[in-house]
Amino acid sequence: MRKIVLIFAFSLILFSCEKENQDILIGKWQFVKGFNIMGSNFIPDIEDQRIEEYTNNNIRIRFDYQGNEIGRCSYSATNTTVTISGKELNGDTWSSDYEYCLVHDTLRIRNDGGFEYYDEFFIRIKSN
Repeated sequence: MRKIVLIFAFSLILFSCEKENQDILIGKWQFVKGFNIMGSNFIPDIEDQRIEEYTNNNIRIRFDYQGNEIGRCSYSATNTTVTISGKELNGDTWSSDYEYCLVHDTLRIRNDGGFEYYDEFFIRIKSN
């Protein structure tokens, strides 16, 4: 019986990154830790602890550490990928994809540059 419980608990952890419901992304998240390709964790300085908010109407808003809005764009999410997109003042459009994973109230965003990547970890500071 104990093995079954352990297997079930491990499965929940393993598959928590594959949740179907993108509504769990909605809310405010604060950047609290990073992990770089050299294999080390880092804690960002307080002025780098930005906040990201994902809204019900598919808008991602970025705030600085003091809560001042510094940018916004559109987003859409699948089970494991977020696509952000927007329009420049000159009319040019842009978009960018990144992988994400949710475990409890921690959001991991993987910034992939091709040969290199780094992870950013956010904690939920407000649910919607």
